[in-house]
Amino acid sequence: MSSSTFYLLPLFVAVVSCATSEFQTVAQSATTASSGPWLQYTDLRQAGFDGQALRRVCERADSLHSGAVMVVFRGRVILACGDVNRKLEAHSVRKSLVSGLFGTAVGRGEINLDSTLADFAIDERTPLTSTEQSATIRQVISARSGVYLPAAYGASQDRRRPRRGSHSPGTHWFYNNWDFNIAGVVYERATREDLYESFDRRLAKPLGMEDWEPADGFRVYEPTKSRYPAQTFRISTRDLARFGQLYLQKGEWAGRRILPVEWVTESTRPHTDDGDGTGYGYMWWTYQAGSLFTAKYPKLGKYAFYRALGTGEQGLWVIPDADLVVVHRADTDHGRRVDGEDHWALVESVLEARRTEPKPRPDLRPLQPTVLSSQLPPAIIPEYRALPESFLDSYLGDYELSPGAVHFGEYKLTPGSTVRVFLFDGKPYVHLPGAGDVQMFATARRDILTVRVVPGMGIAFERSADGEVTAVTLTLGDYTLKASRAQPQ
Repeated sequence: MSSSTFYLLPLFVAVVSCATSEFQTVAQSATTASSGPWLQYTDLRQAGFDGQALRRVCERADSLHSGAVMVVFRGRVILACGDVNRKLEAHSVRKSLVSGLFGTAVGRGEINLDSTLADFAIDERTPLTSTEQSATIRQVISARSGVYLPAAYGASQDRRRPRRGSHSPGTHWFYNNWDFNIAGVVYERATREDLYESFDRRLAKPLGMEDWEPADGFRVYEPTKSRYPAQTFRISTRDLARFGQLYLQKGEWAGRRILPVEWVTESTRPHTDDGDGTGYGYMWWTYQAGSLFTAKYPKLGKYAFYRALGTGEQGLWVIPDADLVVVHRADTDHGRRVDGEDHWALVESVLEARRTEPKPRPDLRPLQPTVLSSQLPPAIIPEYRALPESFLDSYLGDYELSPGAVHFGEYKLTPGSTVRVFLFDGKPYVHLPGAGDVQMFATARRDILTVRVVPGMGIAFERSADGEVTAVTLTLGDYTLKASRAQPQ
């Protein structure tokens, strides 16, 4: 019996008050980043930091199997460990990147945040009600639209999503991928630009990002859930640090205004108070001084800050009064995650390493990251090609799961339920009941379909001796499911 193997996209997905700083002159005399490649302090004592203490931060990150860590102080690097130029999945950090794009559009008068979903002709597979269509774009980007419908890349939210119609627009906050996905769609309709080409032209190139290219963006569709995709990003640690530094510099870079000052302030202040000093802005998480975890992390608790956060503890922290940008990446390409508590502890350790005021003219050198011994080789992204629908026809149809198939990773499936292989916009997808849709891609080999960097996830189709597709085996890490081809009625 022969087989054809497919691999799948992931099924899971990811006014700030001022604090009194121990070093108050830092924010007042901050140095901005240059337009060229990152520079690193030659002697960390000139930055006012204990070099040995920062080395221990890298050692701790290594023990946690972090993908990379980078810390920028006063526009210069004080810590870099791991492969900081490796592109990794941003997960929900993507939302803050889109927020930055919104800032460019608002600054140019291309988007009125008080316009509505109806103004942009936003509708869904299940038609929106007039109340839902009255939600403003401001409510959408603050996750307060009141539209509670299934969304691409939103499987982790499905069980917590409020009942449809339970809250009017603007009255309730819910971390809602429907809102975040729609934000990208609204941006494209308002600016008439492709999201990723726009990110390249408006942010990546002006900031001197060294690794980003538009092909690093990818739209994840789940057609049975929603008309609209999740706009995902792959981005390197050092490029993500530039995005954070742009916000630290209030939207200015190398003498050029990239984002309005007002946007930086407005988007990173809490539009939702989540309690204990934490909140949510325009696709940024916000923290007031003395907020959550203050007792456990007293250094960090002295500051107001904001951050972008994604699955596995992808994190971008901007701490204005400490003049720090901290980037932490988890290597989710290889299924590695870092616990949230460990993430906080790493940032606390950076602040604990501060000793004195920095020298006004420090010695600098090109960036030289510390190698992490635990780091795995980069995951290989296959080269995709189109397949004719005539070839895909033999795979399309329903496959019935075996009676014992109940759990598949974190998902609980009903025994006897149906796996469906179908085409959307001429592209092959597989639908897992209770989990969602996953797009498949062709590689250079005729019988292989694959996906963007999802180790351990795959789908293999079995064929009989006469070439007929008879079954499918799905894998997710150590979990395996088999489904037999349903007989035509």
